Amino acid sequence: MSGSALCTLAPAKINLTLEVLGRREDGFHDIASVVQTVDLTDSVELRAAAESLVRIVGDDGRPLPIPFGEELVGRAWERLRARVDLAGEAELIVTKRIPIAAGLGGGSSDAAAFLRLAQQHWDLAPELVAEVAAEVGSDVPLFLQGGTLLLEGRGERVTSIEPPVLDRAWSALLYCPEIPLPAEKTKSMYGALRPTHFGDGAQSETLRAALAAGSTPGPEDTSNVFDAVADEVMTGLREARRRVALAAGVVPTLTGAGPSLYVLGEESLLAEAVDGLNAAGGGTALLVRPLAAAQAARVERLAEG
Repeated sequence: MSGSALCTLAPAKINLTLEVLGRREDGFHDIASVVQTVDLTDSVELRAAAESLVRIVGDDGRPLPIPFGEELVGRAWERLRARVDLAGEAELIVTKRIPIAAGLGGGSSDAAAFLRLAQQHWDLAPELVAEVAAEVGSDVPLFLQGGTLLLEGRGERVTSIEPPVLDRAWSALLYCPEIPLPAEKTKSMYGALRPTHFGDGAQSETLRAALAAGSTPGPEDTSNVFDAVADEVMTGLREARRRVALAAGVVPTLTGAGPSLYVLGEESLLAEAVDGLNAAGGGTALLVRPLAAAQAARVERLAEG
């Protein structure tokens, strides 16, 4: 691929529903979740190079202190290299915009973005890429596709939800509070769940059917089982939830294992709430919109100077 580079987006996601059905024998949990990729994105480039390396930078181009071995994108490269001979060296550049450890899937999305680029760069079989994605992490397969999706199993079973084209897309206020997080946040959240919190997947199936029929989701459609235990695990989340509820007029829903919160609603009203929350401090508020699969998973070739 001399003389060219490949690039793709790595979008964040929000869980419109998240149900935990029970603990599996392998230590994972079965879930049912409707997710949507949104237009808050990292960007990822892959180009031929003298040596293989990963560079993770901020929007200003400055390196971020994230060790290569601790990033899922690094794990994806290692797993892929163990499965197939990758001819030639390459450099991967990840420009981070998605907050880290926020429940938005940024690390998983970066790994999926790398795998999409690697598939084209090294002419890999889609089946191989999908297998590696499932090995790397439960959220990575969803980001290979993007769009509106139903997740099942431990998250590796991904079904696209293809609603009719709507006259307008919905919007969401996304709030990332600045609060301390446990060292193993996701593990702590699962550990706090009790059998009474386990569901049967009905909420996710109801929303899947509604979206497939063309409905626009609203605050009454969103749910996350971790909302029942999150305040026990994360100090400061209760106050963050209160701030969002006062600003938006709706109690927010957690996305993933948090701590990010979101509210669906009318864009003009949400924009006012975003401004108010950012002026008050204590976190970052953003207005996000759905990102369809065609945009979320598109790979483009860039000419190099």
